[in-house]
Amino acid sequence: MTIGLILACTYAAGLLFARRGLDRTASGTNADRHSVTIIVAARNEEKNIATCLQHLLAQDYPQELLEIIAVDDRSTDGTAAAILKLQKEQSQVKLIQIRDCPANISGKKNAIDKGIAGAQGSIIMTTDADCRPGRRWVAKIVTYFDPAVGMVAGYNPYQLPQGRASFFQRVLHLDYFAMACVAAATANLGYPVSCSGGNLAYRRKVYETLGFGSAAGLASGDDDLFLQRVREETNWEIRFASEQESCVPTQPPQNFREFVQQRIRYASKGLYYSAPVRAALLATYFLNLFLVAGFVAAFASPLALATIAAAFGLKALGEFIFLRKGATVFATEVSSKLFLASAALHPFYITAAGLAGQLVSFNWKGRSHRSGVVKLLRGTDGLLEAQVE
Repeated sequence: MTIGLILACTYAAGLLFARRGLDRTASGTNADRHSVTIIVAARNEEKNIATCLQHLLAQDYPQELLEIIAVDDRSTDGTAAAILKLQKEQSQVKLIQIRDCPANISGKKNAIDKGIAGAQGSIIMTTDADCRPGRRWVAKIVTYFDPAVGMVAGYNPYQLPQGRASFFQRVLHLDYFAMACVAAATANLGYPVSCSGGNLAYRRKVYETLGFGSAAGLASGDDDLFLQRVREETNWEIRFASEQESCVPTQPPQNFREFVQQRIRYASKGLYYSAPVRAALLATYFLNLFLVAGFVAAFASPLALATIAAAFGLKALGEFIFLRKGATVFATEVSSKLFLASAALHPFYITAAGLAGQLVSFNWKGRSHRSGVVKLLRGTDGLLEAQVE
């Protein structure tokens, strides 16, 4: 029980320290107009791709400096046809079709790699087919590319239906918002740990120097594991863009099953993070495991209930203070009632998803992918098996 309280205190203190990063939020100051290539890797996105591309075509940025590449990753629906239809009307849109994928690289990373190989822009920006960038997205992100900056991450919030969002959707929105706060805070502190491929930009020469490396075979990680390479292997600065104009709304999981599969996918790459990040994730996992186990033990021991309540209170207080600061940075609100409900559920899903991500296969884009532990054990020469067909 003492260990649980120590973990809770450490966790809360860590969030209060990270809060200092949110205090350092600053806008971009670069005035140069870089050439930009936006890459959208799409698999079976017939329903989304045209709307996404229309948002990209509406960007308030010099058209002669903007290129849009849509990569059809072996879709079995009308994705390619939807892109071709738009391409006939808009010469800025370029289609790359992928027929097969090498065994040592995952589908999405292969699609991004092929897109970059055909790109003309000095800045690569990535987003997803279910994302809806605003008109000023490109212009705002480019302002962060000072000469020393090699990568810029941005907010990729869940877009909730107006006035009729369910409790489940609102909890997911808060959870994703919390991830963005961590990404922004750590970037501002000089040690960025995460980002989202739905709103990410980097210099093309940075990618050409690094590539995806030994994580190429992972189903996930085209964003944060690549960020890790930039952080660890180069001297380029990494910034986080938090202004409203730089955010790119995306669609939340449509049901509980999609949510579970998504979170298992996120957890499956945990073994490939740097040692400090793995240590922080492991400590956080054991704190949540302690809370779940303590909740069960509390039925038999009043002392256990008091200890668990104290640990939960410390954890929740640290999170609430951190997120309230994040709300000012991202110009949003954090409902106290929704936060408490989410905080009560958080230990259970973190414990389950964290374990499942290492032991259980998951489905994504119509394919089954191996768990983190299996992929690590089966990796050879730094190259991991990409997927189970």
